[in-house]
Amino acid sequence: MENGMNRSLVLLQVRIDSSRLPGKALKEICGLTVIEHAMRALKKIPADQHVLVTASGDEAYFSDLAEKQGFELFCGSRKDVLDRFIQAGRYFKGDIIIRATGDNPLVAFEPAEFLLKKLSENPEWDYTAMRGLPLGSGVEVFRFSALERAAGKTDAPYDHEHVTPYLYNHPEQFRIEYFDSPDEMASNARVTIDTLDDYRSISEIFDNLYANKPVAVKELVRYLKSHE
Repeated sequence: MENGMNRSLVLLQVRIDSSRLPGKALKEICGLTVIEHAMRALKKIPADQHVLVTASGDEAYFSDLAEKQGFELFCGSRKDVLDRFIQAGRYFKGDIIIRATGDNPLVAFEPAEFLLKKLSENPEWDYTAMRGLPLGSGVEVFRFSALERAAGKTDAPYDHEHVTPYLYNHPEQFRIEYFDSPDEMASNARVTIDTLDDYRSISEIFDNLYANKPVAVKELVRYLKSHE
């Protein structure tokens, strides 16, 4: 999809330490780790490069899995995740970033492709996302140049831990565009993994829906609505 200033990177952030559920990215669901399910879904997005972005010291946990799923591996700051993204974006020369997190194995890859297309077609936009998707299935798509500008404007620990808040919290400085999810993709259910109970719930979803390929968001939402 590389075209002029539209070289696109999927940057999937992951870490091995987690206060509530240590090692959650390496827990298995249906024969694959959580992070592998995320990578397989993200590979369906037609980006120019797919990169697993982890903390220095964690590469031994993820290098083989990244190679197996066709992802590059990049290591950076453990605490300053914003800087980790800046360094990865510079290293891989990205213009557009698709950001996802490794505790979300049910990535809504169809909306992600739509958002990538829209941002690519609108060079004046800085950031876009889709509202209303199941919590934990969505991605953020933004211009790397906007992220660099944001990084230069904030020293707040929250912004540096969560990467994009300065961007979307300052619409007076950045062009922000949101889309509402179609009804067949909309749900307020949580499909992110923060706790052991989350892991069990997501495992049950996979047990019912997974057929050796990433679960489409419409299929996921149909299941979620039938089990409300």
